[in-house]
Amino acid sequence: MMDSLYTAQSGLFTSRYAIDATSNNIANENTEGYKKRVVNTSELSSLESNIGNGVSFDGITRTTNQFLYDQLIKQTSEQSFYEQEDEILSQIEIMFQETESSGLSVSLNDYFQSIENLRSNPSSNIYKSDLENQSEILVSSLKDLYSDLETIEKNTLSQLENEVYQVNEILSQIVYLNEQIEQSSGQRDDLLDKRDQLEKDLSNYSNIEVDTSNDNYTLKIGGVTTIFNGTNLHEISVTEEEGNIYLTVYNNELNLSSGSMKSLSDNLSEDSSSIYSTMQSLDDFTKALIDEVNANSTTPIYSGDTVSSMIFDSSAISDLTNNDLENLAQIQWGEYSIDSTSTDMTSFSEFYQSLRVEISSRVETNNFKLEAQDVVVQSLQSNFDNFTKVDSDEEMINLLQYQAAYEANAKVITVVDEMLQTLLNM
Repeated sequence: MMDSLYTAQSGLFTSRYAIDATSNNIANENTEGYKKRVVNTSELSSLESNIGNGVSFDGITRTTNQFLYDQLIKQTSEQSFYEQEDEILSQIEIMFQETESSGLSVSLNDYFQSIENLRSNPSSNIYKSDLENQSEILVSSLKDLYSDLETIEKNTLSQLENEVYQVNEILSQIVYLNEQIEQSSGQRDDLLDKRDQLEKDLSNYSNIEVDTSNDNYTLKIGGVTTIFNGTNLHEISVTEEEGNIYLTVYNNELNLSSGSMKSLSDNLSEDSSSIYSTMQSLDDFTKALIDEVNANSTTPIYSGDTVSSMIFDSSAISDLTNNDLENLAQIQWGEYSIDSTSTDMTSFSEFYQSLRVEISSRVETNNFKLEAQDVVVQSLQSNFDNFTKVDSDEEMINLLQYQAAYEANAKVITVVDEMLQTLLNM
């Protein structure tokens, strides 16, 4: 009879802990990064008669799936890379959008048309003024496009520096949590939830590797260790060398393979930058145009060999001869080796249209990859949430079960007490 009393008492304690854990799950259903808690129990070993001595409360475990978590971190980083690429490429594409009355294509056509008009009447001051005006518009259109690209490049560098600052802040917060975890002697699931959330936030910026084996914590970004022994931190810095931008930790270059910082740093390096390649194409276009125009006129009309250095000499228009105008009028139909990286021959209009098509193609290709990556991440997130997120319906059912168990154990104690009172009164 006394054994029944102790058995019921263990059931009361366990049911109470289970209700507390369930209540905590319900309260944190919408807490970012929170993983549901599960009560662990086992049967107390029996000392005699093989009946048992009740239930043992073995603690509370937070649910997680390390494999899914690692895959989610990796794929989220890939998704963030494509999202950042889309932002940069879309900005470039918007710059090259044109209407029937505006854009570099319109300026180029109007420029060649003004040459044709002056060729038909070389002595017309109106046509000379129109050619001068269209030349200035063409130069202005090129410089505006190039200036917009420089602005994107400048903003990209500023954004990269800001993200490096944010990454270092997250690393500092992880180190702080690791210190608290080391000092904690009791439950630390809440600290682990917060650290997991910070790691997920960090994966948006770069590919990361986390190793928690042997009760040690090591975190690598781009293959380079930034946190070791749990609380030792090496911060990331931005390094510029020979026109390229690198992210380094104590002069060790990060080998970024994904994340928004990968996209930003790529677009600031000459070898892989969509911004730089577009600027180079405009420079190639400008140099070829200057060379051909000056080569077909007795008086140089332009100077410089890049968009930035291009200068129009308005005084040269009045010195153009009939032969000059005949030669200049043929330029729009000719084919030239405009691209500095290719020997293909093309006209100026075709080259510029090909550049616009290439820019749009980059956007569409990246959008296709982004959409596919979104599906992968959503699938992983859904599976991971099934393991870790709080389901309010499930928790309410658990609450009813634990409440019933508590009441049943309390009833056992009441019955035993009544039996004891009866025995004592005999």
